Amino acid sequence: MRIIAGKWRSRRLVRPETELTRPMPDRVKETVFNILGHHYQTPGELPAIHVADVFAGSGSMGLEALSRGARRCVFYERGRAALEALRANIEALAVGDSATIVTTNAWTSAHTDPDGRPFDLILLDPPYRDSADATPTGKVPTFLRRVVADPDSPLLVVVHHQGDTAFSPETESSWRIVDERLIGSNRITVFAR
Repeated sequence: MRIIAGKWRSRRLVRPETELTRPMPDRVKETVFNILGHHYQTPGELPAIHVADVFAGSGSMGLEALSRGARRCVFYERGRAALEALRANIEALAVGDSATIVTTNAWTSAHTDPDGRPFDLILLDPPYRDSADATPTGKVPTFLRRVVADPDSPLLVVVHHQGDTAFSPETESSWRIVDERLIGSNRITVFAR
């Protein structure tokens, strides 16, 4: 695993020593950040936005966002092995005050950062079993309903899930799907408000 672009380009990341965490393939991560660069009209970079990396694992996605210009990232992770890798990666990159780790239940707490500020971008990469139910009572649609957005901030939620799960625009009526990509057995769905 590595950082693909930005100020920490090519830096290697520590991977959790567990089968419970699946790393994001570089091809999928690159696709996500190409989508985001196009959305924000900053190819290869991100503006100084406020990001949440939910089910962060090693922190690969949030650290990529910081490397590309995001101002701050809050990492939500509870797994012991994943937390060890995440802390090691944050320390190795000397991220400083730009990163905060939160160990509470991400499904219920990752809607605003610990200071109460809304996020501009949420990178949601739950275990596949938790994102398999695309019905309105599934975990991802329930999460989307709980997210509190600042009406002046155009919030995006990027969900990484199995390719055979497809969310529909009716998943949650206050959101619209602005992009969706199938990459091998992975799917990325981008929701906007």
